[in-house]
Amino acid sequence: PTVAMSTDKADDPRLGSLVVPGLEGNVVLLGYPVDEGVRRNGGRVGARRGPEAFRTLMRKMGTVVNPEYNIDLRHHLTVSDGGDAAGSTQEEAVQQLSQRVQAVLANGGIPFCVGGGNDQSFANFLGWQAHQQQQQQQPQRRLAVVNIDAHLDVRPLLPGDVAHSGSPFRQMLQHANFHGTYVVFAAQGSQCSAAHAQFIQDHGGDVVWLSELQPSTTAQSFELLLNALAAQPDTDIFVSFDIDSIRASDCPGVSCSSPDGLSAATALDMCRIAGRHPNVVMMDLSEYNPEIEEYRTGKLASMMFYNFLLGRYARSLPSGEQQWWSREKWRLMVAGLCLTAAVLLSWRAK
Repeated sequence: PTVAMSTDKADDPRLGSLVVPGLEGNVVLLGYPVDEGVRRNGGRVGARRGPEAFRTLMRKMGTVVNPEYNIDLRHHLTVSDGGDAAGSTQEEAVQQLSQRVQAVLANGGIPFCVGGGNDQSFANFLGWQAHQQQQQQQPQRRLAVVNIDAHLDVRPLLPGDVAHSGSPFRQMLQHANFHGTYVVFAAQGSQCSAAHAQFIQDHGGDVVWLSELQPSTTAQSFELLLNALAAQPDTDIFVSFDIDSIRASDCPGVSCSSPDGLSAATALDMCRIAGRHPNVVMMDLSEYNPEIEEYRTGKLASMMFYNFLLGRYARSLPSGEQQWWSREKWRLMVAGLCLTAAVLLSWRAK
């Protein structure tokens, strides 16, 4: 007979013991089990199972008491699971996800959305925009979007104005209420249309190509980018992480894999940095496709969530208690800050 194994042990609590149901918490997990947009865009379907597979693995991953950093996540962090967006169509699911994102933001939390197709990113923008309208803040806040992606995701809509997984940021940039900046980070020119890159430039955005990044300092470049965007007054940051930007040897279970890309270690560093940054108000992970490969990719996605939580934990600490983060930051800086700064200055001068 099969023996059920506990996902937790008394002396080794994992994320499953930290996450509670609901829409309130410092970080709130939301699922987008939809891959209709991937099908519409001609990709390999299966990402609809992403949130379910992610949760199964996530519950057993990530020590709540981390001996490497000497922290206990229970002391300064609350994490909830707000469930999945549902709907009989992609459009209904986008609407429901945007409503949940708005609710989480209204409660003061950070929505962390797991897909599903990248069309979820437009829903996240809509939720943020609805929250701003509800708050009626003056001056109006700006939204800086950093899309970590091998692709640009500004493809035109299909005939009949039908959205898909390749169009979320075109929809955002053309939205009447979008006020902000769009930057694609680690894009691969071999997978991107020149016309789409020009579209981003024409709408005030920019592209940081993978070839412009040094593997040893990519995470530091990402942090410098976040800091540059946050230097603009009244700016919130939305980090969208399409995991097909991670090389296939580390992350095979995606809708559109590539032999080139970010390393898993770099992706984890970047998630920690995003969680730590005070201006980051939303994050999503897209394109996890367990029908292609479930276990390795699901574990990586779970560890990306865990590392985001480590960063968000550090955000909650008084400055005098952040020694572990200072050590981590120093490790990232050692590997070539001067070269990284030069890349960023070149980007800002464009």
